[in-house]
Amino acid sequence: MLFATINGYILLMMQCTNGHIACSSCCVLMENRCHSCLNPIGKIRCLAMEKLIESMKVGCIYSHNGCRELVRYSQITAHQSKCIHAPYLCSVSGCSFIGPSTRFSDHFSSVHGACIMQFRYEAWFTVLLATDEQFCILEGEDMVFLLQNKMKLLGNMVCVTCIGPATSEERYSYQIEIKKGRRRLTMESVPRSIAGIDEIPQDFLLIPVETYEEDGHLAFELSFRHVA
Repeated sequence: MLFATINGYILLMMQCTNGHIACSSCCVLMENRCHSCLNPIGKIRCLAMEKLIESMKVGCIYSHNGCRELVRYSQITAHQSKCIHAPYLCSVSGCSFIGPSTRFSDHFSSVHGACIMQFRYEAWFTVLLATDEQFCILEGEDMVFLLQNKMKLLGNMVCVTCIGPATSEERYSYQIEIKKGRRRLTMESVPRSIAGIDEIPQDFLLIPVETYEEDGHLAFELSFRHVA
């Protein structure tokens, strides 16, 4: 049985002996006295009203960002926790931009000078970056990812984050591979959500200086796939 929820809390619909209705939270506030007739209320469920509320569909609170989903009232909290139109804070230190993932490509390219690449899942593609080129936006069919490149003493630290909710992490994986002569470096990981991401990522590949291209650029292969 599903019940109406507000902010994740279950609400039961109650009725007094005269049929007046109130939710379980309001019954507590009214000290279990009906607001209409003052009869006791809080022990008799109104199943018909619970069914009615359960069947109602409401819009997402992120409709202003482009979400057009109509979701059952009892499932709206679950939907909003993974809605791709939810706003996210830019991960660049000192940047105050907040917006949905659909606006991150324009933001990173215009404000942070990021390049933009489109890719297909289950296919390798080449990424070519200057050593001081910090960001590259990677656009898949259903998700936007951010490639971060940070210069370190021994080389460059490269990682990928997902511009989406934390629930997206279980849906994708990526591989980075570098080939230089007989040397090969590979890493496979999960793109962590940009929501609450640390300044220093947990998963990254350090590209040694000696693997740079002759012109000083970084060149590596990248591949994304959906996780079943």
